[in-house]
Amino acid sequence: MINLSKKTAVNALVLDIEKHNDFALVKIDKTSHQNLEKLRRELRKVGGSVKVIKNTFFEKAINKLTPKNKIYSQLKKKFFPIHETSAMITFGDDWGQGLKAFSEFTKNDKTLSFKLSLLDDQIYDSATTTTISGLPSKDQLVGKIIGSMKSPMSKFVYALKYNTNKFVYVLQAKSKEVKS
Repeated sequence: MINLSKKTAVNALVLDIEKHNDFALVKIDKTSHQNLEKLRRELRKVGGSVKVIKNTFFEKAINKLTPKNKIYSQLKKKFFPIHETSAMITFGDDWGQGLKAFSEFTKNDKTLSFKLSLLDDQIYDSATTTTISGLPSKDQLVGKIIGSMKSPMSKFVYALKYNTNKFVYVLQAKSKEVKS
């Protein structure tokens, strides 16, 4: 007979995965409880959460979701069976901020690392997820684009005003000489 608490845990995990399409599975081998709580606080700031899970429950949840979405069958083929202690990080609206927060946290705590991630219906392994987490955010990229578009215009305006500004400075210096 199936244990009811295990079945509810799997169903809760299925609902969590369905609710948050973007998630990452991380290795938490020798991480202390205090560090996990710090990570929870950091992720909560950006709309994410972390939940320690059993690998078998995760595998069963993915098996339940496989008929609904083909991406889960690819995930199953590529990464199952899952080994080592795991936690699932779910992200808010902007998964980039959650990845960045986790990446910043792992700089201080080397016991945490990525196993896999599912972002925008694409599966990534640990190395690729780490690379993605190091990229600048969407807001930073938009700022850089606007700055690079503004830069030539401002330089052009400065170049046009340069001669007139120089002429004004010369006139001011001459007027000071005449007054003294």
